[in-house]
Amino acid sequence: MADLLGDLAALRRRARADRHAYAFPLLFFGVASFLALPLHEPVEGPTRAFAVRHPVLLGAYWLVVLVAGGLATVWWYRRRGARVGIETSTRGYLSALAIGLSGPVIGVALERLPFRFYSETGVGLIVLAVATALWHRGAPRVVTLTAAVLGTAVLQHDQPAIAPFIAIGLGLVVLAALERSTRFTTTTAAYLVALCVSAAFTPLAVPHPTAWTTGSVVVLPGLVLLVGGLAGLRRG
Repeated sequence: MADLLGDLAALRRRARADRHAYAFPLLFFGVASFLALPLHEPVEGPTRAFAVRHPVLLGAYWLVVLVAGGLATVWWYRRRGARVGIETSTRGYLSALAIGLSGPVIGVALERLPFRFYSETGVGLIVLAVATALWHRGAPRVVTLTAAVLGTAVLQHDQPAIAPFIAIGLGLVVLAALERSTRFTTTTAAYLVALCVSAAFTPLAVPHPTAWTTGSVVVLPGLVLLVGGLAGLRRG
């Protein structure tokens, strides 16, 4: 009996490992992060740390990356599921990515309110935490989604330089919860910490800006994504 239970436990562990496909989104967004560095070409002379020469082009780049990355991740998970016979649902991942994409739009709407809107990073984090708690408690979907969208919008409004990385982080959190992989969960936690550190310690002004210093905010989270993706790829 003990041997049978042990075999069943081993089969469950193998099944969970077989459906792990997180290396692809980590590598995709990690590579995309470093490819974005040339687009962080600063304006001439001393400037704010995030004042790039072509902000519209940078925004369009991240929009394409997020949409293409989301669709490619769904395709990858379905392909992996068809191959191993166990598929991880990506519906929640797409919802999280959609929330991340809608955040800046909501932020623009908040700026057009008849009264002055003040954003605060802490407020955004609290609202997202409330949305997570409501989701775990089975609250109505409209309430959970509204809280998630508002929290994300406030967070991205207060931290515009890392807005795309916030959207990526939302998707990774959902995937980590679905996959139940210790390594992926650790990588996702490290990514979120790296994102906070990068945003907190990047200087607000740069005397002699370059594309590297202006885009330094993407280096640490991008590096975590690449290392986590390579580790997941090696695990197979």
